[in-house]
Amino acid sequence: MFQRPFHTKQRTLLPLMFTALLGVSLSGCMSGPERRYANLQEDTGTCNSFGSAYGSGAYNECMLTQQNRRDQRARESLERTRLTSQIARDAQVMSDRARRQRCDRNPDRRECGPRGR
Repeated sequence: MFQRPFHTKQRTLLPLMFTALLGVSLSGCMSGPERRYANLQEDTGTCNSFGSAYGSGAYNECMLTQQNRRDQRARESLERTRLTSQIARDAQVMSDRARRQRCDRNPDRRECGPRGR
């Protein structure tokens, strides 16, 4: 079947999309100190936008609140990861049990392997 060649717009859009995808994927590659500095800049901007002067009690409280918010997000992310892993392990155990039960009922099934196991 005859395929149409890429149109001019599609030819220029493909490398642009690839470049954008590469940029987005590499933007998450920061070292620890770079990430901490970026977080500090973000928190400073947030607290300044609330009208807190650097060094004041309100500014310090705001910075602590921002750090606690970030820590809470990290804990929630770790908890979601832990739960997802646990669900995957439980699913694997259940799948193995179901396969063993099928093999116990009918050992000639292909998934049970050769007889005599």
